[in-house]
Amino acid sequence: MAEAASSGTPGVRDSAMHALLVGLVTGLFVLQPLADIGWVPPGLPVLVTFLTLVSGVLALTRPTPVRWPVLACGAALLAAMALRSPIVGGIGAVAGLLLLSVALLRQVLAPGEVTGRRIEGAIALYLLVALLFANAYETLEATSPGAFTGALGTAEPFRYFSLVVQTSTGFGDITPVAPLARTLVTLQAVTGQIFIAVLLARLVSLELASRERR
Repeated sequence: MAEAASSGTPGVRDSAMHALLVGLVTGLFVLQPLADIGWVPPGLPVLVTFLTLVSGVLALTRPTPVRWPVLACGAALLAAMALRSPIVGGIGAVAGLLLLSVALLRQVLAPGEVTGRRIEGAIALYLLVALLFANAYETLEATSPGAFTGALGTAEPFRYFSLVVQTSTGFGDITPVAPLARTLVTLQAVTGQIFIAVLLARLVSLELASRERR
């Protein structure tokens, strides 16, 4: 794979990308129902988020200045979990996920061949954005209780809500009430639609350019 080879350690980068994707799928689709029935401890989602940040940093093939800030945000996330400070942890998670999303976006859209690793990165990026907004919603609700109304009694409700918004499903069981909450929800809905359109167009153009060179 051309992109992985540029890092000098393709095996490590590929494994980290696999771990990033598995961590995102686990955090968004597995932990929530298990937490709902009490089969996993409440601190596990935070730990998985931290490991996701670490895997994302290791998966970046090009040197980038965001690596250390992302790890610093991850350290703040773990410290907040130990101190039981959801606001500090939420801010750390949002900052780290935002930086990692930007770095991964540049990697996914960079010139080069359309490889399996690039497709994995695109899927991971889409889920990373969902996790980013989920943590933003959690932090907003923690700092301003009542920003959202509806079915908030289950474990990790905003991870579910984030995916519902990003895919424009709109069940309506959770509703943003505060102005900032509505702004974030609108931003995520638009981002989810634009992301798919831009990503598909970019991948098609890269594949056509690659075929012309061959």
